[in-house]
Amino acid sequence: MARDSKERAEMQACFTRLADRMREARSLRSGEIVMRLSGPGGGNFSLRCTGNDVDVSESVAAGTESRPLIELIGDGETVRFMLDGERDAREQFLAGSFRLRGDLRYASDLALEMGLIDQPL
Repeated sequence: MARDSKERAEMQACFTRLADRMREARSLRSGEIVMRLSGPGGGNFSLRCTGNDVDVSESVAAGTESRPLIELIGDGETVRFMLDGERDAREQFLAGSFRLRGDLRYASDLALEMGLIDQPL
C-alpha cells in the first residue's frame, strides 16, 4: 500500500510538471487530454486545457463528458519516465509501449514543442 501511494504521488508530481510546461506551449489548444494508465501509480487522468490554463485531475470518468483531443493509453511507469525525459517518447510510441487516439498531429506538435520528442511522429 505504501509503495502504491508513493507511485501515485510520483505520478501526480509528474502531471503537475507537465501542466506547468503545457501552460508555456504556443500550440496549446482548449480541450481535454486524457491518460488511461495501468499498473502501479496508474489511473485515469485528465488535463483540461482552457486558454493558458491546464487543470490536472484524476477521475474514473475522465474523458466521458466529451471526446478528448488526445487519449493516451499505456503503462503508468513507462509514461511517467517518458514525460520526465528518462525515456524517448518517439521510440516508445514506435515500439508500441503506449497508444494514442485523437488528433495525432496536435499530440506530435505539442510533444515537439515541450521537448518530449525531437522529431515529429
